[in-house]
Amino acid sequence: MKRNGFIHVLIWTLVILLIVGLTYGVFTLFNGEKDPVDDPIVIPKDPAITATIEGYTVYKLSEVSFPFVIARITFTSETAMVFGIDQLVTSEQVSLAQTQVYQDELLSKGLFLSYQMVDFELPRNKESFSVNLFIPVKNPEIEEITLTTKFKSNIKFDIDLTFAQGVKEMLGYVEEPGVITDNDTYKLKVIGLEDLTSYPVMRKVDDGSSEEVTYPSTAKIYAVKISVTPLNNTTLVITQGRYRIVTSGQTALSMTKEYYVEGFSNIVSLSITNPSEGYLLFDVYSTELSLLDQNTIFEVRFEGLAEWIKITIIE
Repeated sequence: MKRNGFIHVLIWTLVILLIVGLTYGVFTLFNGEKDPVDDPIVIPKDPAITATIEGYTVYKLSEVSFPFVIARITFTSETAMVFGIDQLVTSEQVSLAQTQVYQDELLSKGLFLSYQMVDFELPRNKESFSVNLFIPVKNPEIEEITLTTKFKSNIKFDIDLTFAQGVKEMLGYVEEPGVITDNDTYKLKVIGLEDLTSYPVMRKVDDGSSEEVTYPSTAKIYAVKISVTPLNNTTLVITQGRYRIVTSGQTALSMTKEYYVEGFSNIVSLSITNPSEGYLLFDVYSTELSLLDQNTIFEVRFEGLAEWIKITIIE
């Protein structure tokens, strides 16, 4: 009996030890898979950025189809900033990273944003920087445009467009040779001089038909080809041209609008609202075979402007 009792005690002791071991193993297993409390998840936030507009210049130039602004803006933050120019957008939904079509038009007219040190990328990993930004305006009629950012820093600039102080010379513009302009009303250039003596000169009559005009054998018919560009929405009308041969002292006035030569459109008395080309026709009298090598001055007068505009064709 004593032997059997000892065996029973030994069995129950082993069972208890097994249960305790299993319990400790399970507790250790689950306790080891718990997330540590000292490693929280960090949610990234928009950078705390402030911006100041130091100044801006509005451009409304007749050479291009759109107004634009060049603005100097300073950005600052307590930490290094990493954001691109594509984060800047206007109230017309124009991203400052997508302005190539506007840049191309300026370049085609000899206007260079580089003269104003315009930036098309933003510095990275800096706590403060200043940039000159090119801000095109789609609608030329609006009086204000707003520049904002896509991130949550509440950066917003309202820019007044009513006062345009920018001029083309600030963008490196150089007038092409031979162009005469008052920089306010007109641009005028002589393109060429044609001898039309062998061409028939026609004149429109009151009934709408045309008749050929006869000239004496000493008459020379010349056509001065010009280009005319109105500035600042001006409408230009050429009232008369004047052709002077300096050596002989002869002066010829241009033919009126009723006269024309086929293929050489008479530009006198036409209303010019866009850049245009045309001819002024003159009858000059001389026994010389040609006057194209003579010292010659061409003059034109616009409606509403008292002064003759003088261009030397041949010196």
